[in-house]
Formats: sequence, C-alpha cells, structure tokens
Amino acid sequence: MLTIVLLGGFGLVLLVTALIVADVVSGSRREANSSGSEEKTAGRVIRVRGPVHGRLQDGTPASYTEVHVEYYTRRGEGPYEVTRKLPVGSRTSYQKGDRVIVAYDVRTPRRGRIAGRVTHWPTLGPRAGQTSPEEPLPQR
Repeated sequence: MLTIVLLGGFGLVLLVTALIVADVVSGSRREANSSGSEEKTAGRVIRVRGPVHGRLQDGTPASYTEVHVEYYTRRGEGPYEVTRKLPVGSRTSYQKGDRVIVAYDVRTPRRGRIAGRVTHWPTLGPRAGQTSPEEPLPQR
C-alpha cells in the first residue's frame, strides 16, 4: 500500500514538472518567433549596380545585381543604408527611386534587410507627430 502511494506521488510530481517545462519551452519559442523587436519602415532605392561579376561570401563566383536602399527608423534615426544582392536573372527588379519596405531590429537599426517593394506607403521616415531624438521637446 505504501509503495503505491509513493509511486503515485512521485508520478504526480513528474507530471507537474513536465507540464511546467512544456509551458516554459513554448513560451520561449513564442518569444523567439514574435517580431516584437523588429520594426518595418519605408526606404528608397538610391543605387542599383549590376550585373556585377564577383564572389559571394562563401567564395563561389556569381553574377548578381546590388541594390542599395537608404532608410530612416520610425524614431527618425538615420539615414542608414542596406544592400541586397539579387541574382541577375531574378524576377524582382529594382530601379533608382523605388520605394521598398525595410525591416530592422530596434536594438541594431543599422542592420536592416529589404523586405519587399511597395507602391502605397504614404511617407518616408518617422510618422507625423513623432519627434526625432535630436530635437528638444517644446518647453511650456
């Protein structure tokens, strides 16, 4: 009888521990997948170079088109520049002056990535009503 009670209690402790561990793991997975630290803003293509015959980061020779985009963060910081290398035969083509979406990490806004092209984005830079960090707030 005592053995059954001890094994049942031990099993209950293991079950509760497994549920707690599963909850913690699913919570950390949700935090890693959420885009809470990533923001998107509008950018403008400032330079398109190509076709360029060069080497990729792993050393393999390739022909690609370089697209340079300038963007400001939503807080008015910048301008920052991000570059994307596209294969020469890519369906996606960019021209100077095209507006694109730039996704960047709030903690490191200099390392953005081009997320796509848009034609409906209303403004570049920070939203109206937001002040940049360099501007002092009006005194009353």
